[in-house]
Amino acid sequence: MKLIRKWGFRLKDRVSGNPVQNNISEIKEVLKNPFGESALQIREEYLQSLLTHASQSVPYYKPCKGSSLGTFPIIKKTEIQNRFEDFKSESLQKEPLFKVSTSGSTGVPFILYHNSLKRKRNTSDVLYFMGETGYEIGNALIELEVWRGHNQRSRLWNFLQNTSQFDVTKLNDPRIEEFLRLVERIKGPVNMLGFASAFEAICQYMDRTERSCSQTNIKGITANSEYLNEYTRETLKRRFNTRVYSRYSNEEIGILAHQTRDSGNNFVLNWGSYIFEILDMEEDRPAAKGELGRIVVTDLFNYAMPLIRYDTGDVGMFAPDYPDNRYMQSVEGRKMDLVSDTKGIVLSSFVVYTLFYPHYKDLNQYQFIQEDANKYIIKLNVKDTFEKEGELIQAVRDNFGQDARVDIEYVDEIPALASGKRRKVVNLYRNK
Repeated sequence: MKLIRKWGFRLKDRVSGNPVQNNISEIKEVLKNPFGESALQIREEYLQSLLTHASQSVPYYKPCKGSSLGTFPIIKKTEIQNRFEDFKSESLQKEPLFKVSTSGSTGVPFILYHNSLKRKRNTSDVLYFMGETGYEIGNALIELEVWRGHNQRSRLWNFLQNTSQFDVTKLNDPRIEEFLRLVERIKGPVNMLGFASAFEAICQYMDRTERSCSQTNIKGITANSEYLNEYTRETLKRRFNTRVYSRYSNEEIGILAHQTRDSGNNFVLNWGSYIFEILDMEEDRPAAKGELGRIVVTDLFNYAMPLIRYDTGDVGMFAPDYPDNRYMQSVEGRKMDLVSDTKGIVLSSFVVYTLFYPHYKDLNQYQFIQEDANKYIIKLNVKDTFEKEGELIQAVRDNFGQDARVDIEYVDEIPALASGKRRKVVNLYRNK
C-alpha cells in the first residue's frame, strides 16, 4: 500500500506536469545555500514578479510603484480584515481560488484566498520539510489537532493519504490511551504531527502511568502551533524512541521555518518560498543582531491576495552564529503575549517555561498572566496537591523582581482558544 500511494502521487503529479516535484527540487536547491548566487537570483525573480503583479492588479498596492521591497508598507492582519476587497487581485477573479481560514488567536476568524500556484507550493513545502524529518509519501501520519467541518477530511481521502485525524479537544486519560492504541495498531512506519500541548499531555500521562509504546517504527514527531518545551521534547524522545522537531507555520501563509535532522534546535527558514525580515519591536527598522524582533514575511507565491511585508504578530530572532540569516534561533510566539519584569524590561517567554520545569509531575496545566506592571497571576490545574507554592513564587521573584506580587489560583481547566490551542503566557497589562 505504501508503494501504491507513493507511485500514485507521483503519477498524478507527472500527469499535471510535475509541479510539486519541480517545486520540491527548487526548494531543496535554494535551501542548500539560500544566499548563494543561484538562490538569490531565483528569489529576486519571484519577488519582482510578485511586486509587479501587486502594483498593477491589487487595489491596496497600486500606489506602490517601486521595484524595491522596502517601498511597500508593512501590513497587519487587521488592515487586511478592514480592507479585504482591496487585497484581492483583480486579474485572478475568474481563476479557481482556494479559501483558507483561521479561528484567530482571539476567536475572530481570518479569511484569505490562495491561487493554485500558491496551493501547489504549500504542498511542496510540506513534503520537503516532512522529508527532512523522516517522512516518506505512503507513511502513516497521525495528526493531532481540533478537527471540525472546515478542516475535516473524508474517510476515503484519509485512506488514500494514509492519515489519521485524531481530535484533541478533550484529551483526558481514556482519550490518550485511545491515541496510544492507535499508534500501536500501525504496522509500518509512522510519523506524528500535532499541537505541542497535546504531546505534552500525552507525555505527562505516560510518565504518570509508566505507559510504554510497543510501536518501534516511528520515524519522527513534529510539534506545531505552540512552543515545544524541553520536557515534552525529551520525554517524546525517550518514550517513543524517535527524533522530535518543531515547526513554525500558520494557516494563512504556510510553513515558514522548520527544525530538521541537521539544524539542531535552530529553525531552517523557508527562504525558498518567502522573504523574511525581523524588525525592531516598535520601529520599522531591522532589529539589532541577537535581539528579538517582529517577524515580517513576504509570501512569494500568493497572487490571489498578496501578502507583502506581512507582520505575523510573532516575534523571533535570527540565529546570531550564522551571519547570512539562514536560521532562526527562536520563535517566541505572539508579540502581545511577551511579558516584562517589574522594571519594564521585556523577557523571553522561555523564562516563563523554565519556571515550571521542576513541577511538571505535579501539574496538568498552567497559565502565567501578567496583570499589571508588577502583578502576576499563575493558574494551576494540579494532579492532586501542590506543595511548592513558596518555591514557585520565589522563582518568579528571582526572574521578574523581588517586588513582584504573585498570586496562585487553582482551576479545574485552562480554557482552550477557538483553535484548540491554550495560551500559556498572557499579558493583560500590555494590552490594557
